[in-house]
Amino acid sequence: MLNQNSLFNQVLKILSINKTEITETLNLRAGSHFNLNYSSNDVKWGNNATKQKVATAATNGAIILWDLNKIGRKAERVITEHTRAVNRICFQPDNGNILLSASQDGTMKCWDFRDPKNGARYRFEGKSESVRDVQFNPVSMYEFAAAFETGTIQKWDMRNPKALYDRKVSAHNGPCLTVDWHPNGKLVASGGRDKTIKVWDMTADSRRPLYTIRTMASVSRIQWRPGFENEIASCALLTDSRIHVWDIRRPHIAKYTFDEHDTTPTGFMWRNSSELLSVSKDKWFIRQNIAGAYRPFDLLKRNGMGWNVQGDIVFSIDKSSRELFVDENLITKPVSGSPKNWKRLGTKTASEEEVIQYVPPQVCGIVHMPLFDFEAFSVFADNYIISSENVSVACDVNGELAWKMGRYRTAQTWKIIAMFYSDEPVETDIEESIHENMSQTTTDDDEDDDESSFQVREEILEEVSQSSEGDIDSLNTGTSSHVHPVASSFNLRLPWKHESVVMELLNYYTEQGDMQMCVTLYLVLEKYLNIDNDRLEDWFTAYIELLHRFKLWSTATAIIKACKVQNVRERNENATTVNIACNTCFKLVSGTSGGSWACDKCHKLLNPCTICHQTVRGLYVWCQGCNHGGHLSHMRDWFAEEKLCATGCGHTCVLQPLLSSLPLDED
Repeated sequence: MLNQNSLFNQVLKILSINKTEITETLNLRAGSHFNLNYSSNDVKWGNNATKQKVATAATNGAIILWDLNKIGRKAERVITEHTRAVNRICFQPDNGNILLSASQDGTMKCWDFRDPKNGARYRFEGKSESVRDVQFNPVSMYEFAAAFETGTIQKWDMRNPKALYDRKVSAHNGPCLTVDWHPNGKLVASGGRDKTIKVWDMTADSRRPLYTIRTMASVSRIQWRPGFENEIASCALLTDSRIHVWDIRRPHIAKYTFDEHDTTPTGFMWRNSSELLSVSKDKWFIRQNIAGAYRPFDLLKRNGMGWNVQGDIVFSIDKSSRELFVDENLITKPVSGSPKNWKRLGTKTASEEEVIQYVPPQVCGIVHMPLFDFEAFSVFADNYIISSENVSVACDVNGELAWKMGRYRTAQTWKIIAMFYSDEPVETDIEESIHENMSQTTTDDDEDDDESSFQVREEILEEVSQSSEGDIDSLNTGTSSHVHPVASSFNLRLPWKHESVVMELLNYYTEQGDMQMCVTLYLVLEKYLNIDNDRLEDWFTAYIELLHRFKLWSTATAIIKACKVQNVRERNENATTVNIACNTCFKLVSGTSGGSWACDKCHKLLNPCTICHQTVRGLYVWCQGCNHGGHLSHMRDWFAEEKLCATGCGHTCVLQPLLSSLPLDED
């Protein structure tokens, strides 16, 4: 029968666990005075000589030693040397008489219960506001690691109590809440409020972690899984009620997850390699088996794909086994043997770290789908005429541009629109050919000539009837071979009604998803069309989003300005502030109404000239690729002979021709 303890602030009980049930054997708070000495932050069993004793850490700074064999009141000793709350306590692995404590007062103290003086044997100053956790090394009994509020972890040696720590590591951005030694005695895992678990080699001089696990919440407790050297369990400080088991070689997803508690767990411990004991704020003590945990890995999709703005498809196909979370055959293991190998492991380079990380085997590829012509879209966006002042000129220019880009159907559309809305009279050669054909029919009595002339008239009338919905009284389509002459002033385009044809074109391009053509056609023919605002808003919004996606900001602004829909025009009125960033640290510069000449973060000059290194007060030109620039005159002189940036960053900068023609104004 194995005795365990349960802790929930004001609950302190001894539980008996067997294969089928969990029973309460002793309530240590029964009959006790309910004061702060019994409001516990942590509880630990003794070992060897103190295996029948339990130590608790109180929120008022007291440490209470309980003797379970004592008759009557079980509290054997109360230690009140800490001035603030005690966060963690820890017995030495092979000596139950040595107890180490970590307190909110920033100190760590060590007691030897065999000492009749009852005072702390050693006192360690961590030079921090508070100590969150402390753990003895399971291999070297005189070494221990401590976690601090400042985010650092320190390694100490009890044999040098007057000296400072042996090693200090800046582990977390924010408080470090928990630490735990690996069973090999060389690695230490730490968890912090920055939602990370990091594994450190305490025998090496490297200040970079061997492994980093990113969690969804702040980490309050961690513990290595016995019998599995690469697996570690963790629970959250807030928001997450689950307990996760991670494999450090595959840190991006938990291997197992226990989801039995309703609220955040306050503590847990491994009973053996397969059973986990946990307590929570929901006042439940739960024994969980690894076989009952679910595997998030099984819920993952094994394949994935995605599009980019140029129309390319990227895909990945997982080739790993469903049964194996980590395939040992795909990992290059470090050479085992002497401790020197472990030291070399700690000083390995970043590329060697990646070798130990497990990467699931998968096949990835990129396929170009010719569904979207990015080059043509950009050329049209920059060069299309969207003005409705001269429809004929706009259609001719846009059609010529589409023809050069190989978009022949689009070019044909623009030519048809130009013909529809052109105010020029019918060409004389076409009219003369019509009169010539009709005059032949009045003088020729030959039957064959009648048939041929009738076919000609029929083709002409068919073309006219397809282009007009009105009646043409001047043309006679009867069986008689005689047709009256048509006046030369007749204009075929006058009775045409083009709105229905244009609307069919717009419907066609809408179905094709060509918002660029819809918007441009509307802007060119705006004074001839009457389209509801809801449909216009859909067209313009979709087109502007595409322009923003391809970073065509100037064209997008022009389209917004040309739109008559108020909801679209407001896009240019929502934010009129241009924010600038420091070209050294890239932090946004707040500045004042009078301007700002230095960065608030790195305190370096803003917009310094890369040639003269002085702040530019006036016309400033810079490269949008590397963010370096300077006085316009200096940039002209430099790029007249050079192509690379003057700072030596290696970027190939291009001075636009427009800037080369600007007047100099640098007073």
